[in-house]
Amino acid sequence: MNGKQAKIISVGQSYEGVKLLEANTHHAVVELEGQRRTLTLNSTVLLSKSLGAQAAATATSAQIFANENGFFMADGRINGETLEFLVDTGANLVVLSSRHADQVDLEYEDGIQGYATTASGNAPMYKIELDRISFKGIELRNVEAGVIVGNFPVIPLLGMSFLNKLEMNRSGNRMVLRKR
Repeated sequence: MNGKQAKIISVGQSYEGVKLLEANTHHAVVELEGQRRTLTLNSTVLLSKSLGAQAAATATSAQIFANENGFFMADGRINGETLEFLVDTGANLVVLSSRHADQVDLEYEDGIQGYATTASGNAPMYKIELDRISFKGIELRNVEAGVIVGNFPVIPLLGMSFLNKLEMNRSGNRMVLRKR
């Protein structure tokens, strides 16, 4: 808020004149001077006294916090469409289910057909290149990805084809990502 360090408050509490009305793992509803605004959590947002939440320009660094289960998850965008991602250093590629690929209008069937080795065994997969992917405001172009046919993974994986282009630093429940 106004460039100050983040502050955690409970629903019903106010900070710097902004009242938190509702919050869950995906969004928060705040009120300032009678105006309500829904903000996506863990996204790159600037909130000023005018309550003008707006996406920041392409970021060079970002921070995320582990959820109650210890996972680092946040919204990202593929070709301008929003998806929630799980940061997964064990995944070689950014990986989506065909259901998610359809949701963001990826023509994955034009990709290279093969198989992915997953915890559940081998699964048909298409290897593609994403024109544009961003996570927490850090945008990269021409990133390799895999689309597994079906509904798995349930949550898209932000794998090493994206993460290898960043510096990652984890301290406790906080992870800082920096563009190289």
